[in-house]
Amino acid sequence: MMIIKDTHSELERKKNLIDTLYHHSDLSVESISYQADMNIKQVQGIIDKIKKNEALDVLVSHSNTPIEKIMTRIVVSLDASKTVYDASKLMTKNRVGSLVVTSKGKPIGIITKGDIVKGVSKLDVSFKAISLGEFATRPLIYASSRQTVEEVSELMIKNKIRKLPVMHQGKVVGIVTATDLAMFLSPTRRPGLTESILHVITREKSRKK
Repeated sequence: MMIIKDTHSELERKKNLIDTLYHHSDLSVESISYQADMNIKQVQGIIDKIKKNEALDVLVSHSNTPIEKIMTRIVVSLDASKTVYDASKLMTKNRVGSLVVTSKGKPIGIITKGDIVKGVSKLDVSFKAISLGEFATRPLIYASSRQTVEEVSELMIKNKIRKLPVMHQGKVVGIVTATDLAMFLSPTRRPGLTESILHVITREKSRKK
């Protein structure tokens, strides 16, 4: 029993050392592993847990911030009768990564550059022949402008999406991305924290976007 206790204490000591070196030095993972006398894979695993816990703490601390405070208010949209080729040109022109697909003025779906890239490898026909009504991701999953960062994060996690339109009284008034959330939640730009928040938000189990 004494050996197990000593081994546990030693492990805790090393974890505390790794935590200190990670937060208060600019040492590489390799250098930290040398200082802690542990292999690189073990040290990286401990650091990953530290970053994940920090990301979750940040999410909780900013949970009640209204999503309308951080959303992008310029939203590009295009009618469902237009083609994927038209959408690609419009996204390039406006320098955006997605656009909302509409029908009779009402939002019905979304298309992203990621969708188009994936479609290139799967479809043999020209994108000039495919309508947005056929190609867009439907039905449209969206957030309310009154929802909080926490609620929107949970919605993105649940649906495994990285871009989410924000609506108010039936109209799209903005769009929020996983990157927007990560940048808002990591104002200090601590190395690795933004990436960890992105990972927590999207879980990266099944990327649709």
